[in-house]
Amino acid sequence: MNLIEKFHQGQAGVNKGLYMGPGLHALSLAINGVQKGKSYGVGAGPKVGKTTLVDYGFVINPWLDAIKNNVPVEFIYHSYEIDRVSKEFDYTCYFLYTDFGIEYVELPEGQTVGGKSVIPLNSDFLMGQIQDDSTDKKIVTVPQDLKEKIIIVYETRIIPLFGEFLPNGTQIKRGVILFIEHKENPTGIRNKLLAYAKENGTFIHEDEVGSGGKTYTKIVGYKPKDPKKVVLVIMDHLRKLPLERGFLLKQTIDKYLEYSTELRNLCNFSFVHIIHLNRSMADINRLKYLEDKIYPTSEDFKDTGNLSEECNYILTAFNPNDDKYGLKKHFGLIIKNTQNDTLYPELRTLHIVESRHCVYPQHFRVLMKGAVKTFIPFTPKS
Repeated sequence: MNLIEKFHQGQAGVNKGLYMGPGLHALSLAINGVQKGKSYGVGAGPKVGKTTLVDYGFVINPWLDAIKNNVPVEFIYHSYEIDRVSKEFDYTCYFLYTDFGIEYVELPEGQTVGGKSVIPLNSDFLMGQIQDDSTDKKIVTVPQDLKEKIIIVYETRIIPLFGEFLPNGTQIKRGVILFIEHKENPTGIRNKLLAYAKENGTFIHEDEVGSGGKTYTKIVGYKPKDPKKVVLVIMDHLRKLPLERGFLLKQTIDKYLEYSTELRNLCNFSFVHIIHLNRSMADINRLKYLEDKIYPTSEDFKDTGNLSEECNYILTAFNPNDDKYGLKKHFGLIIKNTQNDTLYPELRTLHIVESRHCVYPQHFRVLMKGAVKTFIPFTPKS
């Protein structure tokens, strides 16, 4: 790669990022989608939806866009909190919602859950983990017509994404997601990614004379087998990384970030780093100072000071309805009425808090349907 080649690629539209989905349309435009050779930091508090944001905006919709535009793509997904089968159920809920419009399921006559005759579609329901209101607490089962749709989603969406596995967990067919549950320290991950790169391309070596006249070989470049292929490496999440020998957690996280930058620059891989926020978000003095314009920044990230330095974009998500913030309005939008009722229960705000490539900060309102793992554009009430 050189300047002229990069220039011609850009003019031909090759450097346009993959679309993050209609629910994140404004955000996708602002950061030019999910691009090759970029690093993204994604931070939020517990239960705000940072993993849902990454699944929706950095995996599912980029994959759909890649299919539409004939772009080869592969995801290396380190999931240290959620196992593969649970993730597959989450994605199944998404596709049942987007492909078939299913958000609620009617229960058989006489059966109720929480006094209601309908149940929201969610992965617990699909996995048979919801009990009804009867005295013997029967498991709420999936109706036949929904079973048929689940099979369609499994065959047309889940297998192409995750691959196919036997009941004993043996993989018999690969998908575009290489899903990794086994935890590795940063050096172990780097070695695996180097092996992946070697399998999918060729490293370019060059001899160099060092001190004392000794000659050694160093890697100076990388040539992928398929230059169009987008490789996205996801870490969910940074604080779950096993410690490097003799390292504290902060040192371990920063070492992983250092390696990811090395591989981003060398192999043109993209990285998504998910991280928790610290407790300062709810600090009373901060709330008084920022009032309704409070949102997470990179200073709120736990256990690393290097994420901003290593990433091309830093994104955060925020739930302004969380009672601990005591907000009646957020960025000028009234979110609770005079009776203190929440007007937009699904409201989330997304924020570009740092960027090397676009204006920041930028702020976006969206609605998050957590049970079906999707986002939809926000429309204020009149």
